Amino acid sequence: METVAADRAILDTFDEAICIVESSGALRSMNRAAERLTGYREGELRGQPFFPRVLAPDTDDFEPSSPSLRGRQRLSLRIRRKDGPTLDVRCEIEPLSGNGDGGSLLKLRSLDGPNAPDALDETTKKLETIFGGMVDGLVVINEAGDILLFSRGAEKLFGYRAEEALGRNVKLLMPSPYREAHDSYLAAYRRTSVKKIIGVGQEVVGRRKDGTTFPMYLSIGEIWLEGTRYFVGVTHDLTRLKRAEDRLLTLSAAVEQSPIAVMITNKHGEIEYVNSRFASLTGYPPHELIGRNPRMLQSKRTEGDQYRRLWESIRAGVEWRGQIQDKRKDGELYWASEIVTPLRDANGEITHYLAMQQDITEQKRDKEALFESEQRFRQIADMAGDWLWEQDQDGRYTYSSSAVEDVLGMTPDEVLGKTYVDLFAKESAEDAALKSSPSPIALRRAFHRVVNHYRHKNDGDVFTESTGAPIFDEGGRLVKWRGVDHDITSRKKFEDALRVRNRAIESVPIGIAVWDAQAPRVPNIYVNPALSRITGFTREELLGHSLHLLRGPETDPAALEEIRNAIVHRTSCQVVVKFYRKDGVSFWDELSISPVANEAGRITHFVSVHADISDRRRVEENRHELEIAKQIQLSLLPNAPLRTPHMEIAGICVPATHVGGDYFDYFENSGVIDIVIADVSGHSVGAALIMTEVRSTLRAETRKATNALTGPAELLHDLNELLHEDLTAADLFITMFYCRFLPRTRTLQYANAGQNPPLLLRAEGAVCVQLDADGLVIGVMRAVEFKEGSIELAAGDKLLFYTDGITEAQNRQGDFFGLERLSAAFMQHRSLTPRDLIKAVLADVRAFRGEAPASDDVAMVVAQVC
Repeated sequence: METVAADRAILDTFDEAICIVESSGALRSMNRAAERLTGYREGELRGQPFFPRVLAPDTDDFEPSSPSLRGRQRLSLRIRRKDGPTLDVRCEIEPLSGNGDGGSLLKLRSLDGPNAPDALDETTKKLETIFGGMVDGLVVINEAGDILLFSRGAEKLFGYRAEEALGRNVKLLMPSPYREAHDSYLAAYRRTSVKKIIGVGQEVVGRRKDGTTFPMYLSIGEIWLEGTRYFVGVTHDLTRLKRAEDRLLTLSAAVEQSPIAVMITNKHGEIEYVNSRFASLTGYPPHELIGRNPRMLQSKRTEGDQYRRLWESIRAGVEWRGQIQDKRKDGELYWASEIVTPLRDANGEITHYLAMQQDITEQKRDKEALFESEQRFRQIADMAGDWLWEQDQDGRYTYSSSAVEDVLGMTPDEVLGKTYVDLFAKESAEDAALKSSPSPIALRRAFHRVVNHYRHKNDGDVFTESTGAPIFDEGGRLVKWRGVDHDITSRKKFEDALRVRNRAIESVPIGIAVWDAQAPRVPNIYVNPALSRITGFTREELLGHSLHLLRGPETDPAALEEIRNAIVHRTSCQVVVKFYRKDGVSFWDELSISPVANEAGRITHFVSVHADISDRRRVEENRHELEIAKQIQLSLLPNAPLRTPHMEIAGICVPATHVGGDYFDYFENSGVIDIVIADVSGHSVGAALIMTEVRSTLRAETRKATNALTGPAELLHDLNELLHEDLTAADLFITMFYCRFLPRTRTLQYANAGQNPPLLLRAEGAVCVQLDADGLVIGVMRAVEFKEGSIELAAGDKLLFYTDGITEAQNRQGDFFGLERLSAAFMQHRSLTPRDLIKAVLADVRAFRGEAPASDDVAMVVAQVC
């Protein structure tokens, strides 16, 4: 009794309803809070089984004799008070010893208190606020399975509105047989507290309002609010994932079961996957291939260049196709038709390579055997001498022996695909089209010694006797024709050759005449139509006359004397002479005269060949004039570097054509040094003339400006005013950078009229700096104001002036040399003298350009401060 009294004294200090029961279930002690809760006094229940006395008749979730009394538990129970009313309570059982033999401590809490619903309401509001916008569904239920929270994500997922789902049992979201078993799952958990799916995610099947089911991932958690247990479920739709998995499985099965050998490597060439067909083709099991490089399969019979081209293609992102000969594990060689494709990720980067091989060893062997058979047949056909051929059903050649070269002058490849009518001489083809009777091929029967009139590749006539026969298959369908042509041209070879020569002379575009060397004044006895076109005289007007008919006021007597000497001495000569057409217009005749001897060696005729080269002559004269203009233009530029105690300067100008518009100049005037670089638009003689005018005007203005202490900006302003009218008339403009170096203060004054800003490289500098000042190009408009800048220089500083022919130089790939490469070259060669530095930079530009032609003039000046 002392123990019980002590227990009671301790228990009464707690506000919660607490009981102590023996391991048998009999009450040992209870505090006042438990008495108030149950309506029983401790003495009325002490020593009696506690639960059978207080449980309401409809409570079936707890059995006093159950071993679960021995474990730590939380239970929801319904008790009947002594005065009759029932209460829902939460019961927590805590064993007083490890196995419960020393009894258990019971904590009882009424669920009908005012705080439980408020706590649940507050929690659901928080959950709705936090997770309401989530795509996944959030569902909260009580221990009975009633839905207490149904998020917007759950509405979209299951098709129920929240008001339709709230209060209903959660099993409405489950298909059979899970729907029917759900209540028993909850009851078992309340009874045993054994967690099977609580806190563990798993794939399940959900049911929508319309009855359709879908795969989903379900995670269930357990929460306690004011002593009441609730379950929180998060659902994620797996429909798209499952479809993707199904497609992936289908694709994987297709690849694995494909009759094509498939291999996948990483971007370094290491094998990561092979299908079963690849393993059987190579003889290597997959584990011996994974992680290895495909070069282990290479045979020495496939050229190394082919593998190199393969890798160059796929690394460049281009699919490669070809045939290779590889080696199996047992050393046997095999032929494969291979396709290698780069595989890219979402960013377009190559991550893997896919190789597909198809064994074509047998096809190769069959092809080689067929080729050997065809070679034997062709050798026999070639030895026969006659032209053997095969044609398809429509008369197109599918095979031709090499004898066709002797007959028609055509290679077998040139004949293939053509019909026999395509090879006919024109008149024979027309005759064949006009004949009313069908051809032997149209009649589908054999023919013998049919005479065909062909045209030789060199325009000669060829006559053959043709014999052929149709070839039918087992069904009586025409498969092809096979036949032979025998050349019968030899008996009329001489006549044909003469006809070919006559037609050639008549059709050539150059003039040809035959002179009678034995007649006085050596008259024409034959002229071709081209000579009539060149001279304007008709054939009748030329026949019987000599070359004297073509002489005129400016015909060179020396050329006529050379022609007379050739006739007198019966020799050949070539001369270019100015003759005159019938209308009096002159033309340049490139005349070639050759004597013709008879069988006895006596000269009986002369053949003259006339070519009108007037256009070519004019081009040559223009080129000569341009060359003179180029020399004049280059003579206006400084012909040597300028060396003063304060500065060393060198420059160069390289026109893109004979003449150009780039210009530079440097000179010392009244103690100061002027440097200018300019670019006149265009590359014509007009641009060169404008450049000459610019030089003269600039020199005059600088002398005047120096005396007046005028700055570079004002000089450009005056130059624009002076040249504007001429530039506008010529539709040209000028870009120019002008600067003046004052040695006493080492100050550089400069102004820019749209020219590339020069580069400044300090003696100890690591980067190039551009010098620029605002200003419009010269010649666009009048009254232009130019901005003037200045900078102090130091000994060893270098300046690089250049036109856009440097930076816009392009290689064959279309890349520009650019300012970045120019700056790098300037810094690389900074230790050279100005003259050598220019040579080095130009060499870099030419090396970059390669075989690409220069598209613009190049001018460059380098100045170094001393």
